[in-house]
Amino acid sequence: MTLVSKGLSDAICFQISHEQHNAKIYLYLAGVLKGKGMDNLAKIFEKQWLEELDHSKKFFDLLTDMGIVPFLPETPEVNTRFTNIVEIGRTFLEREIVTTQSIGALKRLAIEEDNPVVEQVMRQMLALQQQEYEESTSFFDKAQLLTEWWQVALWDASLK
Repeated sequence: MTLVSKGLSDAICFQISHEQHNAKIYLYLAGVLKGKGMDNLAKIFEKQWLEELDHSKKFFDLLTDMGIVPFLPETPEVNTRFTNIVEIGRTFLEREIVTTQSIGALKRLAIEEDNPVVEQVMRQMLALQQQEYEESTSFFDKAQLLTEWWQVALWDASLK
């Protein structure tokens, strides 16, 4: 007897990949900001990078705890040019929106399949997402006020 259907376990595997892709994006954003001397803002994305890795591990553990060996889909390359802080903020917010939607879809699938274990884990993950969504929204809101990199440098300096 399996504790998770193939469809649900495959969806969770894709979520692992999604979280790892987010981690790559956030580490890349940290690098972009560090390259501009914005080390304090870069720390925000270094923290996000670690959180996304932790999330992918939670999904991995969910499957392995139920005796499933997860497959790990390939993640796309991250190499985007960002010309301003608004683009960085928009990327941050968009990733968190997509991630929240994806975890919500996993929760609905768990409910449809009457899998309370997976459903509960998805509820816990959605609770974590609420904070990340707030952080990304706040970052994007601040970024929209800054049209020049010198203004961003002042923001960065204020984070010390």
